[in-house]
Amino acid sequence: MGSRTRDMALVSLTVALTTAGAFLRIPAGPVPISLQTLFVLISGAILGPWLGALAMVAYILLGLIGLPVFTGGGGPGYVLSPTFGFLLSFPLAAMTVGLLARAGSSPAGGSRSRDVAALVAGTAVIYLVGVPWLGLNLKIVQGKDLGLRALLMIGMIPFLPGDALKVLLASLLLRPLRRAVSRQGRG
Repeated sequence: MGSRTRDMALVSLTVALTTAGAFLRIPAGPVPISLQTLFVLISGAILGPWLGALAMVAYILLGLIGLPVFTGGGGPGYVLSPTFGFLLSFPLAAMTVGLLARAGSSPAGGSRSRDVAALVAGTAVIYLVGVPWLGLNLKIVQGKDLGLRALLMIGMIPFLPGDALKVLLASLLLRPLRRAVSRQGRG
């Protein structure tokens, strides 16, 4: 398989897994708990910063054109969703993980501690973009002016334990996934 074909296949697989992760969800107020972010983090670490970000841009575009790939469906109106900021963060999070996980390391990736730090940084990017968007949406679109504490209680604090587990799971999966992808590149 050629390098471009392989990259397209990996990006497509990542989009499909992120979509599947959106459907593995638990309703929790305006922001559901889902496995999307696990695949966002893995995409940056496995595909690298640029292909990981490209996969997430493709995912967002598919949802915006109307395919029901997001936790609440899809379509252009989704930009008015309280969770759209989290979606916007996905390319930046994948890029962050990709840049940090591979910085100064071999093509196969960095050390486990570097990977964990990259995954935590990617998770932080998701919150740094998603939580402010959530607050703006609740204020402008829904007319609810929440303070910072209340906003963090609905958009971040309840998700921290699950996100810590996703970071742990991703860090355990990265080495075997990198080996599998590396073998595919040689075959």
